Amino acid sequence: MRIRRLSLMAAALCSTCAVAAPAERDEGPLEVTITAPVTQQPWRETPASVTVVDEQARQGAQNLATDELFNRIPGVFALNAQNFSQGVRLSIRGFGSRANFGVRGVRVLLDGIPLTLPDGQTELDALDLGLLETTEVIRGSASTLYGNGAGGVVTFSTPEPPREPYSTFAAAAGEYGYRQGRAEAGGELGAGWRALGAVSVTRQDGFRDHSDVRSDIYTAKLARQFSAGDLDITLNAVEIDSQDPGGISRADVRADRRQARDQNLLFDGGESISQQRMGVTWRAELSPVMEYSLRGWAGLRDFDNRLPFVDGGQVDFEREFGGLAAALTRRVKWAGLAQQITVGAETEAQQDDRRRFDNNQGQRGAMTLDQEEKASSWALYVQDDIRLASEWLLTLGLRYDRVRLAVDDGFGSDGNDSGVRKLRDFSYSGALAWFYSPGHQLYARASTSFETPTVAELANPAGGGFNPALGSADATNYELGLKGETGALRYELAAFRIQVEDELVSFELAGQPGRSFFRNAGESERRGLEASADWVWRDVWRFTGAYTWADYEYEDYVSGGTDFSGNELPGLPGQRLFAEVAYEQPDHYVRLNLKAYDDFFADDGNTARVAGYAVANLRAGWLFRAAGARWEPYAGINNLLDKDYNDNIRINAFGGRYFEPAPGRNVYAGLKATFY
Repeated sequence: MRIRRLSLMAAALCSTCAVAAPAERDEGPLEVTITAPVTQQPWRETPASVTVVDEQARQGAQNLATDELFNRIPGVFALNAQNFSQGVRLSIRGFGSRANFGVRGVRVLLDGIPLTLPDGQTELDALDLGLLETTEVIRGSASTLYGNGAGGVVTFSTPEPPREPYSTFAAAAGEYGYRQGRAEAGGELGAGWRALGAVSVTRQDGFRDHSDVRSDIYTAKLARQFSAGDLDITLNAVEIDSQDPGGISRADVRADRRQARDQNLLFDGGESISQQRMGVTWRAELSPVMEYSLRGWAGLRDFDNRLPFVDGGQVDFEREFGGLAAALTRRVKWAGLAQQITVGAETEAQQDDRRRFDNNQGQRGAMTLDQEEKASSWALYVQDDIRLASEWLLTLGLRYDRVRLAVDDGFGSDGNDSGVRKLRDFSYSGALAWFYSPGHQLYARASTSFETPTVAELANPAGGGFNPALGSADATNYELGLKGETGALRYELAAFRIQVEDELVSFELAGQPGRSFFRNAGESERRGLEASADWVWRDVWRFTGAYTWADYEYEDYVSGGTDFSGNELPGLPGQRLFAEVAYEQPDHYVRLNLKAYDDFFADDGNTARVAGYAVANLRAGWLFRAAGARWEPYAGINNLLDKDYNDNIRINAFGGRYFEPAPGRNVYAGLKATFY
């Protein structure tokens, strides 16, 4: 029945992808085109901090979690690759660092369709990493084009369905019970239709006790070119069962790094997810100077988890979500200036039927909460790219968002906690770029972003309904950047300063350890420098580096009678470094990389310091043709030097249970075969 409802919801869907002028292409080996849904232009002409990771950089990767992609991008910090119940904790210039599960403060899209919901929360569990073609990350406030929670933007892209038929089969295995299998195929179906399908199955016992995971991901894509435009349809489904070993104290880490928290064992901490999504995209030209695009999406998600406490420790919800968007781009010449104007509109909605039950040592007990949570939004935006002269580009943007959050309380025994929150915001952006030399630019940018609490984060510490004291966070971003590419070198430098009002901060209560509540934390300031380079030498050596220096600090934050002003924001190292050297031949490759992080704090009070660490990884692969197929055996060693460090830090966890230890040195290997 729910699949039928999804089909009915998707039947009317359409969506937008504002398409700019076709990008000029260079023959340089590192040419990159930004393909984010609202703008498509060469990387070197985009006046913003944008990094693109291509599929070549992932050769021989384990494809277990997205941190493998984000580690190589300055300004981005990713933790929690091993705990599938919590998901990768991603932050961009500090946005998203508060999340104890999923992604917050960052807008995420897959093939132009938002993975981020109207209330700002994102789950990355439906990504088939083996299918990804490129990953683009916009660093800095971007709400003008992307709306709620766009302190940064991540766009994942998968291949278009091909015309020539092919099929790929892959299998991999490694320590800690890691097993993964993939199958992928594509080609023409007839009548102009092209198709692509993929299945990815992952099993892992995990480094720590009580951390088993079973993940099945299914993806299908259809595409057809009509005389009036191009149509793309994407279907995605995921089934996940995962255990949660929980956070443990520093003393527990010293005693046994592999142990799970005793309460998580007692209450069988973990979650089960079943989700289906559908997206439809239409792109067309109205004239040689005007394009439009339409997008639509709909989905269903069933979620069930078990938290390590009795009172309300089991959560069950059924979610329906969807959205529509449209955009129109026109190139004009006014007052002698060439301009490209994009206007767009978006609307989204989600509904969660949420219930909570007592957790009687893993068994479902009495109901403690029954409420219907709704989030809806609509937005209008405009952006104008003005070519002031051949060397100067001015970009201006404005957006209005309205978000409505509502809860209908169906659990009458403790009173009626129904309520409505209406949040609205204007966002602006302005950027000036000077192309002082072909392929090189200096730019200055100012922009704003806003972030509403998600429906889950609005949970009331005092009972049902919404937390009446929790509001949105607002940020203003200033940035100065220098970037360019020449032959085999691409480089980027950026300095930023961000002021945030009403920062959203997580905390736990003694009676509900493991469950996060949120409060506003006054003001904070973030300053930083970012540098990256990608250099190909003699066509076979590739050097990639990314460095971040940042200072994240509370300016005005008093809570519970304690003044945290002047303290560092928890969960964010001040310095980060990624360096990789790769040797790439047509028939083999070897990659050695190092990621290093400065120490940081796990709590607002800055009393729990997390030691810095450096981790090296090595992988290699071979490519050859035999028996009508292209074969690729590969192998990798994670944590090559066997360092002790933490895979995740739980911010402000009650009882000092901040730490989730990472595995030591471990090995994996795989084989991939492609038939044409």
